[in-house]
Order: sequence, then structure tokens, then C-alpha cells
Amino acid sequence: MAQSTLSKFFTPQDSRNLQHQYNTGHLEAVILQMKKKSDNLNHMQLNIAVMGDVGSGKSTFINAMRGLQSDDQGAAPTGNEETRIEPTKYPYHFLPHVQLWDLPGTNSFGFELNHYLKKVNFESYDFFIIISQSRFRENDADLAKKIQDQGKEFYYVRTKIDNDAWSLKRQGANLNEGWDRIRRDCVSNFQSVGVAPPAIFLISSFDREEYDFPELKNTLARDLLSIKLNIFSLSIPKIMTEITEYKQRMLGKRVWILVILAGAVGAVPVPVLFIITCNGLTMAGLIYLQKQLGISDKFLQNLASKISKPCSILKAEMNCQLPSKIRPVFTKILFGITLVTCIITGIRHSFSPMTQSIFGAVSSFAFSYKLLSDSLRQHLETVHQLVKSALSRE
Repeated sequence: MAQSTLSKFFTPQDSRNLQHQYNTGHLEAVILQMKKKSDNLNHMQLNIAVMGDVGSGKSTFINAMRGLQSDDQGAAPTGNEETRIEPTKYPYHFLPHVQLWDLPGTNSFGFELNHYLKKVNFESYDFFIIISQSRFRENDADLAKKIQDQGKEFYYVRTKIDNDAWSLKRQGANLNEGWDRIRRDCVSNFQSVGVAPPAIFLISSFDREEYDFPELKNTLARDLLSIKLNIFSLSIPKIMTEITEYKQRMLGKRVWILVILAGAVGAVPVPVLFIITCNGLTMAGLIYLQKQLGISDKFLQNLASKISKPCSILKAEMNCQLPSKIRPVFTKILFGITLVTCIITGIRHSFSPMTQSIFGAVSSFAFSYKLLSDSLRQHLETVHQLVKSALSRE
């Protein structure tokens, strides 16, 4: 199931186009193409993991969702013993581009939870259905917290509710009151572990027209688009990392060239030359990176008009330094390089020329590298934040 995040949403040709557009300085085209995709996720593959303890009814549930009996061709094998050691996928024909994944029991094979999650490739799934029977279990709480930590969503399904119905009837209890009590207990249990309660369904996989089973299928169909939008939003950082990877490497190499030059200049024990050259190299690097970023007030205004979002919102949600804010940076550069120059001048008569050169080279290299590498990182974060802000539906 492993695939790049970019290829999950875009065709190979579209992926290459996005990377080419970014590498050639057309950030606006990248954002508009991604927005177009976010408005049409019909063909996005949605992977739903069905999880729970051994014997909770995961496989029977998947068969019921697919309208199959356990002995039908293509049905998931059922039984109280865990027979799978790897996740198994099944197409969910009632909804296009949706696959149900039958995962091994969370308490199978004696795995510690984090080891288990790594083995089943937990982070690769888009949505989760936690299957439980009889009562809320510790594994249910731990899974719910792990899902919530990813920013993803899930349903909580209490299976074999027909057994609870039989027990309630024997006690002469009111069924509706019994269902309400079970739901309240589930909500209370999630809240007690700091998890926002999900949609809760009480079902019997053998009585597919009874209890909450029809509502579960209808809710999944209704929530499909919002689930896809949430996954797309969560995937934006990884998508942008893939899109910007080549240019990031290229800019990183150019930063190294500049800092090596700055180090070489620092090795020359001539203070005036050091100040002018090193300061100029560092400033040139910052201006170059800013130009490569390609974000200006005019750019933001044009983009805001095309995505129908106020420019002020885009600016507020960005963590960037536009050209108008470059003067404070210049002051820091000048101060830092002047400080290094003063130190070099002060030790000129105390150390040999070789020692002075080494100190000057190391100091100017370290200062320039710190400033330029931080600037590159901040610029890339700005691009990511801008894309996220532009595609946000809030």
C-alpha cells in the first residue's frame, strides 16, 4: 500500500507538472492546481482500517458491510482465531474508490502496541473503524488516542449488540434505555482518556437491517467527502515536501557555495575587506532566497483574488518575511559581521596570522551558514503555510 503522498492525489503527469511549475517559479499555478484538486476528490482512493481485538468481529463486520456471507467467494475469513499476520484489503463496492482493510487483532501475536502499529503501517490509513464487543477496552482507548494524534477520524462500532438485546429482554429492561446507557458509557470512556467522542454505532453483523447498521452505512456515505477533505488537508505538508524537494536541494547547494565563499573571505585578515565582502555575500544570499520564494504583496493580492479569500487572512496565517521586512535582517548581519571583525582585529597582535585566518574563516562560515540556512528553512515553511492557508476552507 506504500505510495508517495503526491501520487495518492495526482496522476504522474500532474505530479511532474506541479514540480516543474514550482521549480520554475510559478507558485501561484501550483496553488491553483492543488485547489482544483481539493474541490474534486472523487477519484481519491480512501483506505479504511478496521481494527479491534481478536474475536471482536472485524472480518464478519467487513463481510456484512460488503453484503457477503462468510462462505461467499471473496469474503473475509472469519473465526475466533487470528489467521492473518498482514493487513488484507477488500473493495467496498457500495462506494467508489473505497477499500476496507482487515487488520490483525490488536492483541494478537503478543505485540506491544507501538510495535503492532508499525507492523500494520498504521499511519498509511485514511480513516478508522474501531470494532469492540461487550465493553470498552484499554486497546480501544489507546487506538483512539493514536488516531486523534494524527488528526484523523474514526467511528466506534459496538458489535454483537444482539447479545445485549437478548440480555436486556431477559431482564425486562427497556431496549432504548439500554442503548442510551451503552452510548453514554462509550462517550464517558472516550472523554476520560482525553479523546473527542466519535460517532458511535451499535450493530449486529448478522442483523444487517436492524439496530444502527443501516445508519452506519448511510453515515459513511454522507461523511465520505469530509473525510477526504480532512486527509487532503493533513497531507499538504508532505505533498509540498515532495513538490519542493528538488528546489530545496538546489538552494541548499547554493547556500553552501555562499558560506564557503564567506569562510574564504574570513580567512583574509583585512577587516575592511571582511566587512564589505562577507556582508555583501550574506545579503546577496538572503535576497536570492527571497526572490526564489516568490512571495510579495502583489503576489498575495493576485492569489487572494483568484481563490476568493481576503489577502489579510493569507498574510495573517503566514510565517514569512516579505521584502519590506528585510531591513532588520540587514542590521543583524551588519552587527554580527562587525562583531566578528572586531574580535579578529583585537586578537591580531596576540595570535599568529594562521590562527587569525582560521578564527576568521570559522567565524564567518558559521555566522553565514546559520543565517542563510535558517532563512532557507523559514522560506520553505512560509511556502507550506501559504499553501495550507490558501486551501483552507475556514
